[in-house]
Amino acid sequence: MEIAKKIITAKKILQDHGIADLKYLGHGTKGIVFHNNTWVYKIIIPSCKSEDTSEILSSLHFFLKKETYLSFYQIEELIKTNEGYIIQKYKYEESEKVTEMSEHDIIMFLTECWQKKIVVKDCKKENFIRVNKQLKLIDMDSCVAYNDNLFLNACARLYLYTNFPNHPNITKLQRSAINNFEIKELEDLRIFVNKVFANIIYSESASEITSLKFSPQKDFVYEQYSTKNLPNLEKLFFNKLKQCLYLCDIQIEDIQLSDSNTFETRHLHIGYRKLLEDIHDITLLIKTCAMDVATIEQNVKHIVRQLSSPRTFKEIVIVIDSKQTNFLRQYTEKSNYNRTIEIISQLQKDNIIDRFIIYDPQTNKRINKDWFNIESDFSHSSKNIPIASQLYGFENCTSKYILQADSDVLIGRKDLTHDFLSDMVTELVKNEKVISVGFNIYNSESKPYFGFENGGFVPEVRFGLIHKERLLKLRPLPNSLNHAGILNLSWYRSLEQHQKTTGYCSIRGGDNRTFYIHPQNYRKRSHYAWMLILDRVEQLEIPPCQYNHFDCEGSFYDWCSPKRNEKMVILSCFKNVSPEKFLRFWYSLISQTYTDFGIILYDDNSDNGISTLIEHTIKSHKNKVTLIRNRNTQKKIKNIYLALSKYCSNEDSIIVCVDADDALIGKHVLEDVYNVYLHREVDMTCGRVHQTYRIQAHYRYPVDFVNPRTYEGNTWQHLKTFKKYLFDSIPVHYFKYDEQKKISQREWLETCDDYAFMIPITEMSKSPYQMEFINYYYERDYNKRNENRTIKDKCIEETLRKKPLTPSNVKRGRIAFNANINQIEIDITFDCNLKCKGCNRSCGLAPSKEMMSVTDIVNFIQESINNNKKWKRINILGGEPTIHPNIIQIMEHLQNDYADKFNPDVDIQFVSNGLTKKSREICDIIEKRFSNVQIDRESYKTKNSIDYFSPFCDAPCDDPTFENADYSSACWVASCCGIGLNKNGYYGCSVCGGIDRIIGKNKGKKHLSELTEEVIKEHFYMFCRYCGNFKHYASSKGNFIPRCEKSPFREIISPTWKQLYLDYNKKQKAHED
Repeated sequence: MEIAKKIITAKKILQDHGIADLKYLGHGTKGIVFHNNTWVYKIIIPSCKSEDTSEILSSLHFFLKKETYLSFYQIEELIKTNEGYIIQKYKYEESEKVTEMSEHDIIMFLTECWQKKIVVKDCKKENFIRVNKQLKLIDMDSCVAYNDNLFLNACARLYLYTNFPNHPNITKLQRSAINNFEIKELEDLRIFVNKVFANIIYSESASEITSLKFSPQKDFVYEQYSTKNLPNLEKLFFNKLKQCLYLCDIQIEDIQLSDSNTFETRHLHIGYRKLLEDIHDITLLIKTCAMDVATIEQNVKHIVRQLSSPRTFKEIVIVIDSKQTNFLRQYTEKSNYNRTIEIISQLQKDNIIDRFIIYDPQTNKRINKDWFNIESDFSHSSKNIPIASQLYGFENCTSKYILQADSDVLIGRKDLTHDFLSDMVTELVKNEKVISVGFNIYNSESKPYFGFENGGFVPEVRFGLIHKERLLKLRPLPNSLNHAGILNLSWYRSLEQHQKTTGYCSIRGGDNRTFYIHPQNYRKRSHYAWMLILDRVEQLEIPPCQYNHFDCEGSFYDWCSPKRNEKMVILSCFKNVSPEKFLRFWYSLISQTYTDFGIILYDDNSDNGISTLIEHTIKSHKNKVTLIRNRNTQKKIKNIYLALSKYCSNEDSIIVCVDADDALIGKHVLEDVYNVYLHREVDMTCGRVHQTYRIQAHYRYPVDFVNPRTYEGNTWQHLKTFKKYLFDSIPVHYFKYDEQKKISQREWLETCDDYAFMIPITEMSKSPYQMEFINYYYERDYNKRNENRTIKDKCIEETLRKKPLTPSNVKRGRIAFNANINQIEIDITFDCNLKCKGCNRSCGLAPSKEMMSVTDIVNFIQESINNNKKWKRINILGGEPTIHPNIIQIMEHLQNDYADKFNPDVDIQFVSNGLTKKSREICDIIEKRFSNVQIDRESYKTKNSIDYFSPFCDAPCDDPTFENADYSSACWVASCCGIGLNKNGYYGCSVCGGIDRIIGKNKGKKHLSELTEEVIKEHFYMFCRYCGNFKHYASSKGNFIPRCEKSPFREIISPTWKQLYLDYNKKQKAHED
């Protein structure tokens, strides 16, 4: 039909439908367009009566939805006539012809296509008009439902139309590009598509971004920065302290999309509170030694940060003790005196401290004479307590008052305007007999200062304010020497004695808005626990059990709060992410339509200042966020493990892993994920990722849920989500190298963490699913993809070496442990020379001389050989095994008759308390003489109260919360330590044997072959109900808890154990009589 006839036909059709006053607007291949100044009427005339127009109707039905469009028109009416014509009606607007399309035009157009889940197949410029500079599509007949492939092809077409508008064969070119992005004209398509997806993220985050307004705080001084010129915020914080300004506020507004596809702002407002001057004349003196080398930088920054408001110090000084080895309560073998000095020197250069003092031992004699009127060349007391270096530090402070603090103190501030220094000084001014004021602890209530009578308290050596002149005037202080010419008393115990005889005093108490907590040395053996508790104190996330205590209370698990228990938890572990990338990540996250989620942000010791920005950025969403700030760098897989096992309490939470330098594409991502879990009952998903460093028409990462260990498994790709109980079911050693036999010594995998947990999660999953659309913006430096390739390959190899898991390995609630029948612990005696509190062999509360004979050991060896039992490890312990009169003979049999003749690969571990010189000498002899024997010197002790012990005598059967416990599930001891053997026979674990010794059920099996799986479970069921380990490992579902993560030991003897010990000891006494 000729165009003139089509126009006449179309106009008549409209008139037949009562539409008059029409003006011809234009035409296309099939459509004729009219308007009446209010509406546009487009008539689609089929080329023949039999032509199928269903595809056109399908395209147009998108626009019948009542939505707001920028680039499209809402169709008010869509009519298909009896003759097969299609009439569409939409709003008329004055417009201009499109002569060219800019990159901005098509990015905005494609953004709306993505948002509306529409793809336009025919997108040449003739199909658009421009209304008030806005590009609008008028040929909506060629729209189809969105999928990633069609959308990327539409991006390619528009890219070609825009960049090659005058190409002589543009139609051929764009058709050549269908699913073929390798043609030279599309060389920069990847860069363009990155811009498209970045703009989608920005547009989808608009509601949150536009709500940002600057609201300056009263009395704050503000500076304005942009993200481009933003300095390192941590360094800025400490530099501003020197200007008497304390950084308290960061506010962001006017976020824009940058040329590098990140979120930037020119309006980043940093607010400072003006600090009060040091009118009191106070030095902050921080005391440290070479043992603190690994944490001293973070310790000092923490102390200075927490104490520098609202009043400045005259100076901040560090005094370094001269000792380089053999420390009091030593917690590390990695002390480094020279490195400590280097770090502290850098703190001075960075304006964090003013100066430092390196103590010279040549001053010992003079110090001891001046302070105690005693001739001695020693710097430490008879108990190895530092004296001379601290007193030398006091002498070298130039101020009237000295706020002296150990470098390990953990300081909390409920109110940064609380003038704690004035509070303390006031007490010294009011009472001339006060020598020192102890820094307050975490009290539940504020208390008036007390201790003015009878000398008050011992001066608070860990943390307290000293009146220097008064202290110096009291010299010489009382002291004495031991037989070796070493001072018997520390300076503070000496001063305490002097206070009691002179009327002077040291007091405690005060306002609880400012406080400190002292970490025990056992917590410092692994720095992560200590430093993460420090972070919790800074953020005032403190467990109630800490109230009214000096020393750090509770377990590491107790300190890991706030715990997330939402239906969905977002986990992001990062280090040194840029501000621009973090803002992109953050606003893509908080703009989500699904809102029942919590967030764990895990900063792995960033040193670019990003943590300060994050702290203030998240304030308006603080109830949803757990911010964790490592102060020492850890392996990422360890951070993931800690985050999910310690900070996430709901095993049914959907865990969503998002890197902080990436972003979610669109605001419905989490809603889509949640709906898949809800309606498809899945337990894990992986997403589809847009990689900024490559582009393909077809998605290149299909997943293989059946064979996730293959190279093409791809189940580790973003966006990774899974039910927490799947992660919890992965044995922790799957995240570590198996090179070390002792679980506490195994190293975490350095990289490829996504392989390490997603492969076993996929294997255990019953209902995995891959999301339908690209939903994750993944940015990395492609040129660095092969960095550390050797380590990556090693980590992947280690992951693939682990035993595959199955859905049967999924554990809900407490884990059921099986005994490791390839390892055995042999209690050769229950006699002990230390009798530790909480001993799980009851050596102190139920002492016994009972021991195995050499014949018993020979029989064990022979039985092992007869049963072809090649033990991986034999643990020799007690009691104290060096007390056994035949210990060398026992070890000879194990080495000569078993290891040398039958099982040369066996590890024989010898566990002694090493308390006496004789015990240590025996250990040395055993180690030298027997090649298969290793001495566990980590078990050496100097006292019978061990901080990291669990209260063994706290029987779970006495606790109503364990009423329905499955005691046959045991705990990690069974799987890691193996079965047990003592004088009474073989047991499911050695602790079971120790319990049976007291209870007297005589359930030990006389022969190894009798210790069947059923018998082992029977032992667990019978004896674990009495075991405090079963109870106190409940927070980890029975899993191993490192020593540094345990609560400080307090002996608990529950009613059942009180009766058992009473009965046992009566029986023993009667037997002896």
